[in-house]
Amino acid sequence: MKKIMLILLVLLIGLAAGGTLVYVWMHKEQKQVSFAGKAEKEKNILFYRNPMNPKVTSPVPMKDEMGMDYIPVYEEDAPETEKDQTPGLVKISPEKIQKIGIKSAPVERKNLSRIIRTVGRVEPVEDKVFIMNAKVTGWVERLYVNRTDQMVSRGDKLLEIYSPELISAQEEYLLALKGLEQVKMSPYPEVRKGAQSLVEASKQRLKYWDISEDQIKRLKETGTATRTLAIRSPGYGSVTEKMVVEGQKIEAGETLFKIIDHSSVWVYGEIYEYEMPYIREGQSATLTPAYSPNEVYKGTIEHIYSHLGSIRYAPEEGTEVRTEKVRFALPNKDHRLKLGMYLNVEIAANIAKNAIAVPDSALIDSGTRQLVVIDNRDGTFEPREVKTGPKGEDYFQILQGVSEGEWVVTSANFLVDSESNLKTAISGMQHDGAKKETPAPAPPSQHKH
Repeated sequence: MKKIMLILLVLLIGLAAGGTLVYVWMHKEQKQVSFAGKAEKEKNILFYRNPMNPKVTSPVPMKDEMGMDYIPVYEEDAPETEKDQTPGLVKISPEKIQKIGIKSAPVERKNLSRIIRTVGRVEPVEDKVFIMNAKVTGWVERLYVNRTDQMVSRGDKLLEIYSPELISAQEEYLLALKGLEQVKMSPYPEVRKGAQSLVEASKQRLKYWDISEDQIKRLKETGTATRTLAIRSPGYGSVTEKMVVEGQKIEAGETLFKIIDHSSVWVYGEIYEYEMPYIREGQSATLTPAYSPNEVYKGTIEHIYSHLGSIRYAPEEGTEVRTEKVRFALPNKDHRLKLGMYLNVEIAANIAKNAIAVPDSALIDSGTRQLVVIDNRDGTFEPREVKTGPKGEDYFQILQGVSEGEWVVTSANFLVDSESNLKTAISGMQHDGAKKETPAPAPPSQHKH
C-alpha cells in the first residue's frame, strides 16, 4: 500500500513539474512572437513587390493576377537605389560625404554688389585745349617757344611776327586817334561821333589779329607803329605741338601751336554691354596707375556716352568696338597723370537688394539650364532647376527654384549631380522594364447560359 502511494506521489510531482515547464515554455514563445510582431510593425515598409515579378511594385498592399499577396519591402532590407523613390534623390552615407568633400551653405537674403573692373585712359579736358592759328600772313621774326612740351602761362609771348598788314593796321589806328584829337573840340556831335567810331573800328581790327589790349595801349602811348607784333598764349598749359620755326613765312589760317592745360584731366573707361545696366552717373570709383598701386585716386562717373565705340561717334567704329565710354574728371596739379596713361578702374555697383542668393560655386550651368543640388540635411541630396538673376561678388541672385533657409551644396556638387543623373537613368530603365513585363489583366470569365 505504501509502495502504491509512493508511486502516485512521484507521478503527481512529475506531472506538476511537466505542467510548469510547458507553461513557462509556451509563455516564452508567446512573448517572442509578440515582440517579433511588434518589431515587424515598427519596421518602415517602403513598398510592396510582386512575388512573381520583382520589378513590379506597388505603394499599397495588393494581390497579383494569381491571387498572391504582394511581399512588403522594408527600409533596412531594400537596396540603396530603391530606398528613395523621388527622381534624382541620392542618399549618401556620412563617411562618403566626408570622403568626397561635400560642403553646403544656406540660402540667404542679402544685398548683392560687385566690382566692375576696367581700364581707363588719361586724356585732356576738351575745353582746356588751345589751337593757335595765324590770323594774318607774315614772317616769324622771333620764336619764344622753340620746343615742344614747354610750359607756358596765359599772356606769355609765343612768337613775334612781321606783317605789312599789321603795320598798316597800326598806322590806321594812329591816324584815327589823331583825327579824333583834331575834332575833339568840334561843335558838331556827328563829326566827333564819326571820328570815335573810326578809332574803335581800327582798334577792333587789331584785336581780330590777336593783338593784345596791352600792345594796343602801348601803341597809343608811344604813337609809333612797331615793325613786329607778339602773339601771346591764350592759356596755361604745355605746348604739345609746334609747327613753326624762326624765319618761316606763315599764311593766314595756318596752325602754329597746340597748347593743352592738363592741371585737370579726363579719364575714359570702357564698359562692356552686359555691365551697362549697373552703371550710372555719380557712381564712385577708384582709379590706380599701374606704376604705383598705392597711389589711389577717387572719382565719380561724370558722364556716360550715348553711343558705343569711340568717344566721338563714328558708325564704322561702333560696329567693331562694343564698349560704352564713361568719363571721370581728376585733378592733376602736380602733373603726375600723363596724357595717354592707362589707369586701373574699379567701380562699386549695387546689383540687387534683399535678394535670395546662393554662392556662385553652388550653381551648375549646363548652358541651357541652371541647377543647384539641395542638401536635405539628412544625408539625402537632390538636384533642382533654378532661374538665376544677375551675379554679384561671389553670389548669384535666384529668382525661382529655392527658398530662404534651404541648403545648397557648394563643393563636390558635380559629383552629386552625376550620381543623381545616373540614379534617375537607372530608375527610368527599371520603370520601363516593369511596364513592359507587367502581365496583362486576365479577360473576364464568360459563363455559358
